[in-house]
Amino acid sequence: MGLKVKKMDELFKDLDVYRTQEEMKQYFEHTQQMIHQNREYIKLARLKKGRFKKFFEEFYPLYCFSQSSYCPRNSKLKLIIGSQGYDGLILQPDGTEKRIEITSYKDGKLEFEDAQRVNSGNFALPRIQTEGSVEEYIEKVLENIQKKSKKDYSGASILFVVHTFHYFEACGKSSAAFIRTLKKEMKNTDFRADKIYLLELNQPESESVKQNIHFIK
Repeated sequence: MGLKVKKMDELFKDLDVYRTQEEMKQYFEHTQQMIHQNREYIKLARLKKGRFKKFFEEFYPLYCFSQSSYCPRNSKLKLIIGSQGYDGLILQPDGTEKRIEITSYKDGKLEFEDAQRVNSGNFALPRIQTEGSVEEYIEKVLENIQKKSKKDYSGASILFVVHTFHYFEACGKSSAAFIRTLKKEMKNTDFRADKIYLLELNQPESESVKQNIHFIK
C-alpha cells in the first residue's frame, strides 16, 4: 500500500500549481495518458482514491472552465488542496485573483460499488437507471443548489457540475429538459456569490473532455 501511495503522490505532485489555459489542457491530457497506461492507476481512478478524486471531481471541471469563453484569455488557474472554502483560483491578466467553488451531487456509494465491480473483472455495462433513480438524482441536484445558496461565497463564483450521462444519454434519452429546469432554478435562486455557472458532463470523462458550460448569472 505504501508503494501505491508513493506512486500516486508522484503522479499528482504538481496538481496544485498555477497553469495557463494551454498548460491546463496539456496537464490533463498527459495525466490521463499516464493513468491509462498503468493498470493500478486505472483501478485507483475508478475508485476515486486519494488525489484521483481531486483530479476528476475538481481539477477536471476547472480545466473545462479554463477552456471556455468565460475564462479570461491569458489567465492562470490553480486547484486548491485542503479546506479553504473554495476549490480553485483564477489569476487574471491584471493580476487580480478570483475564487471559484466547484460543487456537484454524486451518488458516491453507488459509484464506488460500480468501480469495485469493474475492478473485479466483471464486464462494464452502462448503469441502468429506473425512473425513480432519475427523479432522485434530479431532487438531490436541486437540494445541492439550495444548500449552496445558504452559504456565503462572496468574492467567489460557483461552478455547479452535473453528470447526466448515466441518467440520460446512456439510456438514449436527452438531458435537455433537465438542464433547462436547472438553469431556471438557479436563475430564480439568490446566491451570495459573484457569478454562477453550470457545467454539464454528458459523456464519460475518460472518453471526452467536451465542455458544456452555461453562464447563469
